[in-house]
Amino acid sequence: MRVAFATMGQDRIDAHFGFAPSFAVYEVTPDNFRFVNLINLPAQSTEDDKVESRAELLRGCVVVYCTQIGGPAAARLIQQNIHPLKVNEGTLIEGELQRFQTMLNVNPPPWLRKHLVQES
Repeated sequence: MRVAFATMGQDRIDAHFGFAPSFAVYEVTPDNFRFVNLINLPAQSTEDDKVESRAELLRGCVVVYCTQIGGPAAARLIQQNIHPLKVNEGTLIEGELQRFQTMLNVNPPPWLRKHLVQES
């Protein structure tokens, strides 16, 4: 499954969902993860355009990690089957990838189990 990270570089989660200049996208399995691509985002004029265009660019991702996200934006992502997760600014992407794999292997939450069933 694909997981995205709001980032200003490519190694840390260090951006608000709505202000992230890019998203690092990884393919994650219970046994492995690999970098897929870096989505660089154009500037947007309105908040509505920003959420919709970002959700469209992240289509296919199950989770997006960010430092912050507003409630309405989070709700709109969930409607698109993208689950937002907030972490502390500066969290290493590789560390979160390892934690995500552990979650896949040990006891995935209900929203993640639903995606796992859909993929099988």
